[in-house]
Amino acid sequence: MANLFKDLLNASFIFIVIRVAAPLVYASLSSYVASLAGIPNIAIEGVMNFAALFGVYFSAVSGSAWIGLLGAIAVGIACGLVLSFFTIKMKASPIMVGIALNLFSADFAIYLLLLWTGSKGTTASLPSKVLPTIDIPFIKDIPVLGEILSGHYFLTYVCLLLTILLFILVYKTPFGLRMKACGLDAHAAESVGIKVNRVRMIAAVLSCFLAALGGAYLSMGYMSFYSSNMVASRGWIGIAAAAVGGNNLGVVVFVTMIFSVAQAIVNVLLLEGLPSELVNIIPYVSVLVILIIIGIRTKKQQKAKA
Repeated sequence: MANLFKDLLNASFIFIVIRVAAPLVYASLSSYVASLAGIPNIAIEGVMNFAALFGVYFSAVSGSAWIGLLGAIAVGIACGLVLSFFTIKMKASPIMVGIALNLFSADFAIYLLLLWTGSKGTTASLPSKVLPTIDIPFIKDIPVLGEILSGHYFLTYVCLLLTILLFILVYKTPFGLRMKACGLDAHAAESVGIKVNRVRMIAAVLSCFLAALGGAYLSMGYMSFYSSNMVASRGWIGIAAAAVGGNNLGVVVFVTMIFSVAQAIVNVLLLEGLPSELVNIIPYVSVLVILIIIGIRTKKQQKAKA
């Protein structure tokens, strides 16, 4: 037990938290952007899965991790266009379209995996490339702080940058106000001249772009290959975090970091030799607990208003 507390109270553990947080933050930002504009995206899991697979494949074919990343992004944007076409143009339910994309991704990815590698498990036989880690000048030489902040994968720092840019977009620009207006009341937004369909299409594409970066992180950074089911419900955890945070980006990120700490604890406990079947449920239990707390709080607020 003493060794466990020692493992949880050091710079290495915080490094692990940041490492596992990146794909979860991408997923929660993806869900947040779509929900803010009033076009729920529950296809995040499927988009991340597709991006993880195609990123590895394009990097193996081209011999370049950067081309692989561009391929993953292109797949994400394509998914965003599909989502927006069916929900905006064809007036289909975004929930049903999201379910369809998730199911299609799960099955079609296995088919492509078998086609490209002859295996239904991983792309380990492909000569795929990985994105680099980055050592931050000066900071890397600072004790403790350098161990925490330096040496992460490229997409980890991109995640931090995009979180800041998204905050500026949502809270400091006219387009951010239009997104909020579309999410709150599409008819009222149209009445003041906002092109709701255009705003929602951009939000859907941006949402899937962020999800694609999360998928690429998993197969081209966190791991060096794609394996079936490697997304492991991170997309759903991101959706849960966005649901808890509502329209507040700061709360969304904070809740995501709570889930990230739970996942980091799992990694540490697995090294202690505890049963993986028991330990792996910790992140999902944390999601359930937070959703219950939010539900109780919401119910109390509704009673107070009544």
